[in-house]
Amino acid sequence: MNKKLISIAIAAAVAAPLAAQAGTITVPNMDITMSGGITGAYIYQTDTKIDQYVVEDALLDFASEAKAGGVGFDLGVGTLGGNSLTTPTTVIGNGGNVGVQYGWVTVMPTEGLKVDAGLLATNVGYELVPSYLDGNILRGLLNANQPAYYTGARATYSTGGMSVYVEGSKQSASSNGQAIGASATMGSVNGTISYFNDEDNKSIVDIIASSKVGSMTLAANIDYQTLAKSKKVAGKDDSAYGIALYATLPMGDMAELPMRLEYVNDGTSNIYGLNPGGVGGATVSKSAMSFTISPTYNFTNATFVRAELAYVNTDKKTMLTDDKGLTDSNLTVGAQAGVRF
Repeated sequence: MNKKLISIAIAAAVAAPLAAQAGTITVPNMDITMSGGITGAYIYQTDTKIDQYVVEDALLDFASEAKAGGVGFDLGVGTLGGNSLTTPTTVIGNGGNVGVQYGWVTVMPTEGLKVDAGLLATNVGYELVPSYLDGNILRGLLNANQPAYYTGARATYSTGGMSVYVEGSKQSASSNGQAIGASATMGSVNGTISYFNDEDNKSIVDIIASSKVGSMTLAANIDYQTLAKSKKVAGKDDSAYGIALYATLPMGDMAELPMRLEYVNDGTSNIYGLNPGGVGGATVSKSAMSFTISPTYNFTNATFVRAELAYVNTDKKTMLTDDKGLTDSNLTVGAQAGVRF
């Protein structure tokens, strides 16, 4: 057996005892809930003939729920891979480094109102960065260009089936960020709308809707992004938009079939990265689409394996490459095993 495959199997075996012991940890004066997961994957980019074996995500999450008049926290420690459709064989995220991936302290001064401060998880976007919580191995075109974690503070007020939030953040050493949004449940549909602004980079209007139709889960994410004034280039577009549709079909008691269909339109803005280096002229790729299907078998609620087939197509040969150079399509296949605890 390939040594790299052996390494992945060992990693999954190490995580299994943790899954069996997942639950509440009792410490003096506080109950702490432990959860998390670990995944190992093989990803093969058929056009470039490049592959990799990787332990993508290995994360421990420790949390204590804040109650009215009290303080809680959430802390994620480990590593996150986050390979995307455009960089399927390049580990991104925290560079594969082990450390604090997110963490915040929650103060709840009164029922319904909470304030989180620290390294926050964004409210923008439908997909989740840890792949063991997501439906696919590879992050989509939208998600790869949406924020994930950043330092800041967020105040959220919830009542009934509705909540609103406002936040301030630090997007870089020189750039501040702001966001505001609301979510609500109307019948069987959950909806969220957010406005996110990175002062020195771009702003995002993001809309998410999800619902259960019988035993099938459906969702849509509409994303509209505009460059900051300092990033605008004369003669080029300053905005882009995209939409992602998600469906998860149950296949019996143990299996499911997550699917994702995306379309992004960059114009000449390069916001979604269709033209690395901001290439202009007649060779500009203005749009791209992707389709990802990831049949998954769940041995238990905690353990799973999945395969993946992901196709990306652009209208011109400026972003994607194969073994001969620039191309307008890529096909990636992958396999993943994981433990959730």
